[in-house]
Amino acid sequence: MKSVKELLASKRDGREWTPAEIEWFIDGVVHGTVSPAQAAAFLMASCIRGLSAVETAALTRAMARSGDAIAPSCVDRPMVDKHSTGGVSDSVSLLLTPLAVACGLAVPMISGRGLGHTGGTVDKLESVIGFRTMYDVADLQSLLEHSNMFMAGQSDRIAPADRILYGLRDVTGTVENVGLITASILSKKLAEGIQGLVMDVKVGRAAFMKDISEAHALAQSLKDVGEAAGLRMKVVFTHMDRPLGNAIGNWVEIAEAERALQDRTSASADLVEVTTELVAQMLLVGDLEHNIDRARERVVSVWDSGAAHSVFHDMISQQGGQWDASIQRHQLAPKKVVTATHDGIVDDLDAMTLTNAVIEAGGGRLRETDEIDPDAGIVLHVRQGSVVQAGMPIATVSSSNAANLERLATAVTRSLQTTTAPSQREPSMIIDVW
Repeated sequence: MKSVKELLASKRDGREWTPAEIEWFIDGVVHGTVSPAQAAAFLMASCIRGLSAVETAALTRAMARSGDAIAPSCVDRPMVDKHSTGGVSDSVSLLLTPLAVACGLAVPMISGRGLGHTGGTVDKLESVIGFRTMYDVADLQSLLEHSNMFMAGQSDRIAPADRILYGLRDVTGTVENVGLITASILSKKLAEGIQGLVMDVKVGRAAFMKDISEAHALAQSLKDVGEAAGLRMKVVFTHMDRPLGNAIGNWVEIAEAERALQDRTSASADLVEVTTELVAQMLLVGDLEHNIDRARERVVSVWDSGAAHSVFHDMISQQGGQWDASIQRHQLAPKKVVTATHDGIVDDLDAMTLTNAVIEAGGGRLRETDEIDPDAGIVLHVRQGSVVQAGMPIATVSSSNAANLERLATAVTRSLQTTTAPSQREPSMIIDVW
């Protein structure tokens, strides 16, 4: 076997690594014989030179086998998960997991922290005081047996290679690469022991995949590698140009999800549509339904019954969360109401301007070691097509640091574009389903 330095030089020069070389390198990442600098060099070379289909599949397998895995036999329900490629104001997982469980599935969801401009489900969950996201495999299996679900982060023993590389990608500009994204997503999912996976591939200005051709390339990579590993796969392509839902930030998104589970009609139509479609596709993958229209009807019926709202609060309690205390903490956080500067019809809301402001205010990470401010966030009171008048409230911004409120308020004002004529909205958030 070549040395790490020789392997990196060969990747720099465009040579394809063999599966054995990838396995050896990933083992070194986990056990410390490959330094963080060398791992970062591999990531950068992979972005510049690309990863072949063979390399992507080998990297996925090596990362999945780098730690422990959950036994699929620990529950008697179909085990199906969902994963999103990431967007702005995307609280879907917080809605979807309780809904899918209430519909009869088991959902073992291992998620990540914020990556690039997208928020991480783990960061959102940890905005609930006391909520525990780090477990060993035995504890995760116990949660699954007891509740048919968990929402957790990657412990040291669950796909540890991905956990290490994921953190490096976030701070080295190596996020947007099809092979690395594929391996990162599927290595965690294979470690979950699931039988099926529904992918939510975001497309648009505020997504990693800016156009449909990029999204198709990622989807094909995910399907090819996932199905070769024995997973039943569905891919749903969804728009991500404007915020999905009304909240952007860790606590404000989890609070929005809780309210939506309590009352579906209180949620924004785009958030309801995407969540309903993804859960319905999960029911098809899990063989609990065989017709998409009936699957959608089942999701809506369960949603309106309140069962998923109960599952959500059971999960919060089961994993140590203190919901009432979290509400009280956020009520004390400094806030500012942002008002419209002129009359008009909302034509656009620039999601990237909004999410970057939340990150800079502490709601995300600029460096790997940054602490998260759970209260940093924006709640929009208007959507595309809303009629606004000067002085009308358009958003409420919050932060544990009052000095950040003006920065967030300025971002809201900059992001909102108005027109004098009604704008044309996309008829659906769903672009396509594979």
